[in-house]
Amino acid sequence: MDRNDPGASHLFLVTVVFLWGANVAIVKSAYQDTHPVLFAAIRFTVSGILMLGFALWREKAIRIQREHWFGLLIMGGVGIGIYQILWSLGLQRTSATNSVLIFTVQPLLGALYVDWTKKEKVDRRRYVGMLIALAGVILVILKPTAKLHLSKETLPGDILNLISAACAAIFFTVWPKPLLRIYSSVRLMGYCMIIGSAVLWISILFGLRFTVFGYVGQKGWWPLFYAIFLSGIIGHTFWYEGIGRLGSTTTLLYLYFIPVWATVFNHFFIGEKIFTQQILGGGLILLGVHYALKE
Repeated sequence: MDRNDPGASHLFLVTVVFLWGANVAIVKSAYQDTHPVLFAAIRFTVSGILMLGFALWREKAIRIQREHWFGLLIMGGVGIGIYQILWSLGLQRTSATNSVLIFTVQPLLGALYVDWTKKEKVDRRRYVGMLIALAGVILVILKPTAKLHLSKETLPGDILNLISAACAAIFFTVWPKPLLRIYSSVRLMGYCMIIGSAVLWISILFGLRFTVFGYVGQKGWWPLFYAIFLSGIIGHTFWYEGIGRLGSTTTLLYLYFIPVWATVFNHFFIGEKIFTQQILGGGLILLGVHYALKE
């Protein structure tokens, strides 16, 4: 497929939105009897091995040049491993609503980073579009039945989630772009997943209570399959394809659509009610992203 085809590039990211938006509800059901860090460790280990195997079969090589290993270790270790740990620890100390809202600041964090480091030019129009879309996300997430908690009790968790969002935006999305000019998205993501899973297994063995991680419960197998093959292998590969084709700032804009699709998915598959303000919020997200992408 032509890497210069913008239609195909945006289609990849639309697919990511569908896969990752549904991932929240599907994977959450596994957490009833499987610890999130164990779930993530298994998920990224299996996904990474399969992706490297596929890269070896398709490309006949999976070598990474020596000078690129430092960046790769940071991308996988921090962008996946540390991110997952901080997000899980933060979620335990704050509300789910707080956590989701903090997650949606990733596009702004990524834009500020690339603008500050001069990796990409981010003009005022794009910042305005991001703020409009963020306002829409707030309307979608803060539905009448949701509760936003801002207090001293939730502050540690909120800070951990904010740091984890920065790790994902910078090291998982911005840093890979130069390497995607050299390596395929499958090869690069495969190594990142393996490195990230190693960090997760180390945290399980030495940093957390091992007795909590004894098994994957019966409710965890179907979500694990989805997380490995659909949101994992396909979703992450397409995400890196988007970064390599369109740049990190444009790719991050698609994160604003995930709460919209998650709301629609939860309505049809779980029966959650959709409120008028969420529909208005979805409209603001479309307006903001359209404005940010307009040339």
